Order: sequence, then structure tokens, then C-alpha cells
Amino acid sequence: MKAFTRSIAALVAGSAFLQSCLAQSSNPTLFTDPNTGIRFNAWTVAPSRFSPGLTFGMALPEDALSTDATEFIGYLSCNSANNDGRGWCGISLGGYMPGNLLLLAYPQEDDVLTSFRFASKYTMPDLYTGNATLTQISSSINSTGFSLLFRCEGCLSWEQDGTTGNASTSASQLLLGWAQAEENPTDGACPDDLSLVKHEANSLWIAKFDRNATSSSYNSWAKLATNVVTGDCDGGGSNGTGTKPRWY
Repeated sequence: MKAFTRSIAALVAGSAFLQSCLAQSSNPTLFTDPNTGIRFNAWTVAPSRFSPGLTFGMALPEDALSTDATEFIGYLSCNSANNDGRGWCGISLGGYMPGNLLLLAYPQEDDVLTSFRFASKYTMPDLYTGNATLTQISSSINSTGFSLLFRCEGCLSWEQDGTTGNASTSASQLLLGWAQAEENPTDGACPDDLSLVKHEANSLWIAKFDRNATSSSYNSWAKLATNVVTGDCDGGGSNGTGTKPRWY
């Protein structure tokens, strides 16, 4: 584990790409969803030879900068590396991969599917068994990528196998992480059963909140989240506990 941590540190220190991602993404931009009017603090990873790029946004309850929120409305837009509508994106709500709640999203036929995951080390993450709930507001898929608008309840604190953590919105900033891969998960029809090969790109950033992060309209916006999209899990499956794929 120490060797892996040192290698990550070396990559961050030696890669201009990772450094630029950290710098450019700290201060948010205002993104307003044209269909719902929901306003987000948003941070963008610009397309590069390392990553096709993504944007992640958060809208918070009105008092979230003074009292830690337990939920948020999220926006995720994930570009496709080869303009073929494929690939997955992941967000770590605590920054680093191990010990923090992970949210994975990917296109599957006409739906954007999601899976909460948790990892104790740098390996294929297991299913998260806590109380986080994701309800979709809208999604879209085309050849250039996919986007997802969602409500995430119980997503700002987590517990699994004795490991606990939280993301404190009252600090006016969060340490977040992202990961991106060119290929869809295998066995992705049911999110519980998917398998992944390691992402090609990832990094961390400090996501600072400004006055656009919170809104008195939050409760009205949250009511727009009515779509529970679970995928095709009728056939049962491994529930994430079967043979694990390579993670290298």
C-alpha cells in the first residue's frame, strides 16, 4: 500500500496534466440545467490525451454551508473517448479511492446506470452496503458521451465494514476524486453484477463552493427526482461477490 501511495504521489508531482486538473477545477463555474433550472457549482476536467473529459456539479440545500448536508443534487457529464457512446465515469465523494463512497455511472442501451461502490484498497471495488440512494431526474446518451441529473440521498456520509467517513459541506469545500475509462463495464446490464478493468485516467481536486452552491429552491428541485433506474437484474447474479476481474 505504501509503495502504491508513493507511486500515486510521484505521478501527481510529475504530470502536468494532473496538476492542471487540480488547479483548474478547484473554483467552480455556474452551470444551469436548461430543462429544470437547477443551478450547480460545477468543475470540469478538460479533454486531453489522457482523458476525454468530464464535468461534475453539485447543488446543495439552502443551509448546507453552515450545517453539513446529508444529500445533494448532482450533475455528471462524461465524454466518450472514441465518440462511440461508450465508457464509464466515477466520482469519489471523499477524494481517495479507498475508504470513501464511490459513485459509478455508465451508459447501457437507453439508460444511464449507476452503482455505489466501496473499496478498502486499490482494487476492484465491492458493492456499497450502506444507505445511499440515487434517484434520477433525467439522463441522455449520444455518440459523444452521456449525462445524468440525479438526487443523491445519504451520500455525504458512509460506513462499510467498520470504515466510516463523511464529506462536510459546512467546510465550504470538499476533497473529491474522479476516474474515467474508455470501455463500458462488462456484465453491465445489472449494476450489481458488473466487472471493471482499471480506469485509464484519474485524479483528485479540492471542490470549493461559492454562493451558487446552495438555493432556497432545493426542496422543489429535489422533488423532480422520481426515476429509479436499476437495470436488468431479474436474472439474479453474483451481487458483486463473484470472481473479480483484473485491476491493473
